[in-house]
Amino acid sequence: MKYGVDGPSRGHEFLVQPTYKPNKIFEVYFRFRQQLRERNSSLYEGAVTPIEPYTQRNYRLNLSYVISEAFTFKSRIELLTINSQSKGFQKGMMVTQDLLWKPKSSPIDLALRYALFDTDGYDTRIYSFENNALYVFAVPAYYYQGSRAYILVRYSFLRHCDLWVRYGYFLYNNRFQVSSGAEQINGSRKSDLVIQLRITF
Repeated sequence: MKYGVDGPSRGHEFLVQPTYKPNKIFEVYFRFRQQLRERNSSLYEGAVTPIEPYTQRNYRLNLSYVISEAFTFKSRIELLTINSQSKGFQKGMMVTQDLLWKPKSSPIDLALRYALFDTDGYDTRIYSFENNALYVFAVPAYYYQGSRAYILVRYSFLRHCDLWVRYGYFLYNNRFQVSSGAEQINGSRKSDLVIQLRITF
């Protein structure tokens, strides 16, 4: 048993990812992933929760283009669908645009993202990796409807010092409350700030 499954379950997963890279500056890949699993049904009455099968499919089209030695341009379209007996068909979609600037002669690196997302709910959330400070792992969930943006700046100075500053936000459409419990925010905007300084000897 595990989270969301109050009994023995089974399933299988399939993934395929063809990649096309004609040269060093351009790459595009398509990923298809299908998961057939079982989980608790939301349609039940009584003490015993029945288990039902559900199908989740992920589609991703990713494009990467190296504009110059300093600039890299990345675009992604992602679609997720879930189908189950109790909740029916649900879907989620996300479009992201990333720009990386890493010149060899400059002490400053930049990473920027702008994304639009639209999902039917939390069940169809889409996880996406984000650039962050050193050793900070960032894979937030994109769900409901709105936009996401962040900027990450790395500044190297005095030969032994590195400073990372990252600011980002989620802006939700038609929502006046974000998250719940201790993380609840009254409003449609959720911001995050990371500041990290590394000194090496």
